[in-house]
Amino acid sequence: MTLNTHETDFDRKLNAKPPVELSVRDLRIAYATSRGPFRAVDGISFDVQPSSVLGLVGESGCGKSTVVKSLMRLLPDGTQVDGEVLLNGQNVLAMTDGALRKTRWNKIALITQSAMNALDPVICIGDQIIESIQAHENVSRKVAWARAESLFTLVGLPTARLREYPHQFSGGMRQRAVIAMALSLNAGLLLADEPTTALDPIMQDQIMSRIRAIQDRLHRSMILVTHDIGLVAENCNTVAVMYAGKIVEMGPVEQVLVAPEHPYTIGLHNAFPRMLAEGEERPPLISIAGGLPNLLNPPSGCRFHTRCPFATDRCSAQEPPLREVQPRRSVACHHAGQAVDFRRRATNPETWATAARGTS
Repeated sequence: MTLNTHETDFDRKLNAKPPVELSVRDLRIAYATSRGPFRAVDGISFDVQPSSVLGLVGESGCGKSTVVKSLMRLLPDGTQVDGEVLLNGQNVLAMTDGALRKTRWNKIALITQSAMNALDPVICIGDQIIESIQAHENVSRKVAWARAESLFTLVGLPTARLREYPHQFSGGMRQRAVIAMALSLNAGLLLADEPTTALDPIMQDQIMSRIRAIQDRLHRSMILVTHDIGLVAENCNTVAVMYAGKIVEMGPVEQVLVAPEHPYTIGLHNAFPRMLAEGEERPPLISIAGGLPNLLNPPSGCRFHTRCPFATDRCSAQEPPLREVQPRRSVACHHAGQAVDFRRRATNPETWATAARGTS
């Protein structure tokens, strides 16, 4: 697949970029507040191989967006960031400003979830895309404009609208323009933070399928941050489930989503509607009562124990490490060996109601 039927020399140059490999090790991020450090991300590690898509899922406030912003070093001044973010072996967190400018957009690009905040309201969309291209590549305006037209075609926008301003676009069109800009230099790693939130399901599916086709053909990789488990099931190879700043379960999508091991993942599974086999009765959707703990003063032990219907005294006293329970499958739960029984019991709404009464 090409961006259009008239691939330019510049397109071919961008398509020839080598893939990148990401390795995150013991990433810890704390925001400075008047009441002390807010530990938004607390010691997570993961890898993203070329051509693969990692889904990062969890509730709002669990640290997903903080993770992807840290990979681009876009966090507020004063934020404490520790650990390593290795992009082809180079630590992004230790890069000079000059090296970071060469890395952003060229090797790693971000699709933000707030399209209006990502676009300059007084510059037409086409000029903004051209500026991002010419800031990193020595090409003429004509060549950059042709690239912008290719990108608009890719995301389903009329090329004539490149000359318009963000306020002339609907929310969904602005989001597609931001996606086009993120793809402008064919970065090896795409960070997609709720990339299709403002789009209707049909356009969401079209754009994600186009992005996937490019990722597959050119061996690009992506981190997809989303609340939508269906989007993860359709687009990701691996999924990492986050809760209160930590990864609690990680593994191949078809394993984690079909047979979750961690009680939190089991709860997410039961709260999300799914396709049914012919004649199968639809099970009730069961929500997880309560909310995320205060990360200014997180609870001891497992951070999910205050909402978990299967928690024991050990869970509140001792933090479970993220450990491999099967090849490429990791879970942070003291009782992962009981997952089959937990999944059976978790289908009963009363199981979760009892847990809610115990924490009220």
